[in-house]
Amino acid sequence: MEKKTAPPFTLYTVAQVQEAEKRAETEFGIPLADLMEKAGQGLACAALEMLPAPDASIGIFCGSGNNGGDGYVCATRLMSQGKNVTVWGIGHDKLTAGSLAGNAAGAYIAAGGSIRPFSLELTPEDIRCGLIVDSLLGTGLTRPVSGLYSHAIELINSMPSPVLSCDLPSGVGGDDGQIMGVAVNADRTLMMGLAKSACALPPGRDCLGQAEICDIGLPSELVAGII
Repeated sequence: MEKKTAPPFTLYTVAQVQEAEKRAETEFGIPLADLMEKAGQGLACAALEMLPAPDASIGIFCGSGNNGGDGYVCATRLMSQGKNVTVWGIGHDKLTAGSLAGNAAGAYIAAGGSIRPFSLELTPEDIRCGLIVDSLLGTGLTRPVSGLYSHAIELINSMPSPVLSCDLPSGVGGDDGQIMGVAVNADRTLMMGLAKSACALPPGRDCLGQAEICDIGLPSELVAGII
C-alpha cells in the first residue's frame, strides 16, 4: 500500500474529499466499498509497523460511521494474520446491513471476530493493549464530541500505548483543525486518499503525530480535476 510521507501536502476540504469519493464511484466505476477495503488494508499495514512486539495486542476503537468501517476492515485483516485484536464498538448495534460500515462490521463478525460494546464504566485497565487504532470519528464531525465518544477519546489519551488514527484523530475538525471539545493525541495518522486541511492548521495539526497519506485508489485524473 503506497504511502506518501514527504510534506508539504496538497490540502483538500471535507467537501472536496466527499466529492472525490462520490465521483470515483459514479464516473470511474470504483465502488465505495473498494475504497474502504483499501483504507482498512492500509490501516492494518500501518498497525503492523507500529506494533511494539510481534505478539502485542491491538485495541481498535470503531465508531458507527465510515471511519469505523475502515477500522472493522483493519480488524479483519489483522485477525487474518493471527494478531490478537479486540474491537470496541460505539453504535455498532445500530449499523444497518447494506451500509458500508455495516457490511464491514458484518464481514468482521463472519470472519470470527467479536465486538465489545463500549460503555462509560470502562477504565484504562479494561482496555490495556500494546497498540491502539482510533477509528471513532471521521472528517464529518460538525459538533463537539460528547457521551461515549468523549469518554473513549479521554481513555485513549490516558493510555501509554502508541496510537494510530484513521484519516484524522477523532475530535479534530477536518476543515479548520479545531478541537471539537476533545481529540485523540495520535502518534501517527493515516489520511485516506487525500490530505485534509486540518493537518496543517493549529491546534488540530498537533494531534496528528506523523501524518501520512494512504493511497486508496482514487484515480489521478480525478484528483487533478478537483477544485
